[in-house]
Parts: sequence; C-alpha cells; structure tokens
Amino acid sequence: MKLTDKAILLNRINYSESSLIITYYTLQNGIQKFLFQGGKKKANNLFPLSISEITFYNRPESTLGKVTASETITILNEIPFDPVKSTIAFFLAEVLSKCLQTEESEHLLFQFLENKIYELDRSQDVTIFPIQFLIDFSEFLGIQPHIVDNNGTYFNLMEGTISNHKPDGDIFAVGDTTMLVRYCILKNTQIEHTNKLRSETLDVLIQYFQLHIPQFKTLKTLDVIREVLY
Repeated sequence: MKLTDKAILLNRINYSESSLIITYYTLQNGIQKFLFQGGKKKANNLFPLSISEITFYNRPESTLGKVTASETITILNEIPFDPVKSTIAFFLAEVLSKCLQTEESEHLLFQFLENKIYELDRSQDVTIFPIQFLIDFSEFLGIQPHIVDNNGTYFNLMEGTISNHKPDGDIFAVGDTTMLVRYCILKNTQIEHTNKLRSETLDVLIQYFQLHIPQFKTLKTLDVIREVLY
C-alpha cells in the first residue's frame, strides 16, 4: 500500500547509475531510509533540508522503503544557491542524521525544524545560526544546558550546567564561550561575537553533544563550516 508523508531530506548517496538511497526525517514516521529509483534525474530537488511530500511504500524483504515520488512543498530561495547557507544546511543535516535515530513521530520537533529551515533561508546574517540551532535543538534532545547562575562563567560539559562554580577536572568551558552559550539559551544574541569566539563556541557545543549523544562522533562537515563561516 502506498503512503504519503511530509519529509525533510537529510542525506542522499548514490546507489546505481540512476538511483539513490535517501534518508528523510518524516512527520509521521520519524527517520526513514528509501531507495529512490531514477532519483538522480530529480537530484536538483533533493538538497539537504529540502521539504517535500513523498509517496512511498515499505518493502517487507528490505530495511529500505521505496520512494515513488518526491514533490517539493516549499521553494527555498537561498539555501541551495548561497554557498554559506548551503554549507550550514549540510552541517545541520549531518547533525540531525546523527541525533535522530528512531521511527517515532514527533510533530513538535518536525515543526521546529521546518521553522528553522525557513529562518535559515530568509536570514541575512547567519554567522551565529549553527550555534543557536544546536542550543535550541538540544532542548528537544533533553540535554539543553541549564543556567544555575545568571552570570555564570563556567559551563560544565559533563553536567550541562552554567554556574560560577569551577568544575572538577578539565571538561568545561569558561569565559566568553560560556557567555555566548548563556546568551543564546536566553535568546539574547545582541552581543559582539568575533569569528574566533564563534568558532570556539561551536567547538564547545560539538564536544557537549559528543559527551551526551552516544552516536554523535566526528562530523565530516565541521571543518568546512569553520572554513566558510569563521
């Protein structure tokens, strides 16, 4: 039986001369992988974070479903064509691929991702976007850092707390990186942030995800986004 679902594209890899294997995060069925025969002919519409309505059916003999159609729902005007925004899109898609592993339906998360994609497409200044995204996304993963002291200078990466208490050991951030994390949690980014500070803060958040998400390891897109943004 054919099914339809709303889907955000996370990854595609070549399967044959004409076909692709595609990973989607779907509204009704969570993470799903599909074989898309003839998909290379429509590769221009299959860009990371593109939002589509897909028609598919499951195959009992395979872990891969089979997509028969993928129709773009909303045209993204800048993400596929702007080199900076497309780099961010690839980065976010890789982050989502590593963090979202289940087939459970999470409508609030899907809506959050849709809104973030539209925001990325429309925003004029995206230099802090990856940092703000990781912090906002961490709330849905249940690992958003908790502000213990409003002016805390130490970010304890193991406990996920921001306070004025210096943690034991060396797995913590201190100073301006903690300040930028704290301001992003509070949705107050009206502070000066240099390329160096943004780069350091992104590294801290990647380390934080690695500590709390078991499957979150090396990101292939991290060096690229550092080069393009910072």
